[in-house]
Amino acid sequence: MRHLVAVLLCALFVLGLAREGAHAQSSTPATAPAFETEPFSGTDLLRGKRITQAECAALPSAVWVAVDQQGECIRYYHSTAGGSGPEAVVYFSTEVASTNARGEVKPYDFYLKLTPATMQDQSARWSRSLRMPYLYLGRPGTYGSSGEYAKRRTAREIDLVSAALDAIKSRHGYTRLHLAGHSEGGHAAAALLARRTDLGCVALASSLLAVRSRLAEAGRDDDVTGNKHPVDPTALVHQVVKRPDLRIIVVTDHDDVLISARSQTAYVRRAAAAGLPVQQIFAAAPDVYAHNLIRAGLSAAVDCARGVGDEAIVWKYQNKVPETPPDADDPALNAPAVLSRSVSISESECKTLRNAAWVRVDGTGYCVRYWISTAGGSKDEAVVFIHGDLGDAKTPGKLNTYSAAMTAGRMQRDVQRWSRAYGGPYIAIGRLGAHGSSGDHRKRRSPLEIRVVMAALDELKPWHGLRRFHLAGQSGGAHTVAGLVQMRTDVGCAVMASGVISVKTRARDQGKQIDSRVKTVYDPLDYVAAMQHQQGRRMIVMSDPDDQIVSFRSQREFAERVKAKGLPILHVSADAGTESSHGFHNESQNMAIDCAKDMGDDALIAKYQNKTAPASRGLSASRGR
Repeated sequence: MRHLVAVLLCALFVLGLAREGAHAQSSTPATAPAFETEPFSGTDLLRGKRITQAECAALPSAVWVAVDQQGECIRYYHSTAGGSGPEAVVYFSTEVASTNARGEVKPYDFYLKLTPATMQDQSARWSRSLRMPYLYLGRPGTYGSSGEYAKRRTAREIDLVSAALDAIKSRHGYTRLHLAGHSEGGHAAAALLARRTDLGCVALASSLLAVRSRLAEAGRDDDVTGNKHPVDPTALVHQVVKRPDLRIIVVTDHDDVLISARSQTAYVRRAAAAGLPVQQIFAAAPDVYAHNLIRAGLSAAVDCARGVGDEAIVWKYQNKVPETPPDADDPALNAPAVLSRSVSISESECKTLRNAAWVRVDGTGYCVRYWISTAGGSKDEAVVFIHGDLGDAKTPGKLNTYSAAMTAGRMQRDVQRWSRAYGGPYIAIGRLGAHGSSGDHRKRRSPLEIRVVMAALDELKPWHGLRRFHLAGQSGGAHTVAGLVQMRTDVGCAVMASGVISVKTRARDQGKQIDSRVKTVYDPLDYVAAMQHQQGRRMIVMSDPDDQIVSFRSQREFAERVKAKGLPILHVSADAGTESSHGFHNESQNMAIDCAKDMGDDALIAKYQNKTAPASRGLSASRGR
């Protein structure tokens, strides 16, 4: 899974991993210069940063450490503004760059605005807030430390950070350390447990603790760094030395959509089975991703360091206990067989399902699964997301990664996330034979599929007190959105991303014949002429000019045909960030939410358009009325 949330985590502090036995130099610089005010470099982050031992000695708060006879300069930001003593809390934070599906790495904006001086100021504020010594350490390649960021979650990273902690302990006279980690930083803290015996309390908030479990959830066999053998803290629990002063606290929001509660709980179960003193606390994260438990993690670590008991810590921080355990059975919604045969659900079976609508179309009954959340608030307008096709475009007969990994629990967590982002009701709905709905997925893009979804929306309106829908669809789901826009009068915003919205043109662009099967599908392009102006309706097409699955030309043809009709439509060209240049799963939903919140066309273009479209032989404007 790729991180899209780092702007929400601007106040985070990062630390790394390490292993005992590495050599460290702990000499204090003769003169401590002021902390630099130049922002951290994105180029250094991507290419690696080099600092000599002599240069390291001249930096404020830096230690030179060597692993396998290769040295690195590790920067740290330390403060006793809130109190001194023989023990300190060390914080490990999240990633500082995103990685897209093509493996391209981009530093987060928040990181490029930070400086060593601001990091030191933040450490002082945390020390005062926590009322004890506080330490933030830059993992190799980040926050002023030398080394390669691309080699995170490796044994060498663990070795380097552990060696740095040894040097820092010696320099400042600490006898014991307490760790707090958040997100990927929790991975560092958990890995250090197996390397060190000087750790007291270790708090792991929303943390990457079961790497293999998380990769499996994402349908991957390698880390985003390309490493097929990343360090996995779950596999290290039997190496942790049991001792009376060790306490491990895992803080989890069971609705976390970035690092699942299931994977965090897997670590807790494994650690408990190994006889380690581990306590899991379920707390409500304040962000839309249910992930940002930084404050709870740090505060729990400090309370633990002061000797507060487990029951008191649980009482203080636990405020969101899940109805069912995070690791309860949650099977995949889509079996491979859905690609080759129909899914049958009777009316009685359908009515026993949570969030399912039984509808009749042409005298036949269909069970339509949906997931709804009002976690963000209640209003009479809902955003509805319609997913793409289930199959892998490059491997016929195989589910794509997203569809193969999808479960009911994950669907519900997703709509809760998007409801919080929208501030109102959010719905995800299953198409014919997909995501738990009955019917035949082979009949996708048919008039029947659109009418079944339409009938389900008609049921949901009175059930949930809705007046209007804002629609977002991706790929095959965008086709359904286009059909709904042409058939309904209660649609506000309609985002069609990477959409099959000019069916016959797409087929021609793929070199296919326009056979009887193609002629029987619903082609939205054929129905543009019958469309009428509707007050308040806004249509948006989002395309990657290099889309290899649905041609850009076919998507633009629909937009230009609608413009020629004199109807308002916006065509945004953007980078999908995938190998096939096809997707916009998240972007389509974000754009629908922004549109529903009345963001204007100019603002939408400024926010989402980041790739130049080829010249058009038709209407060239990006907007039309």
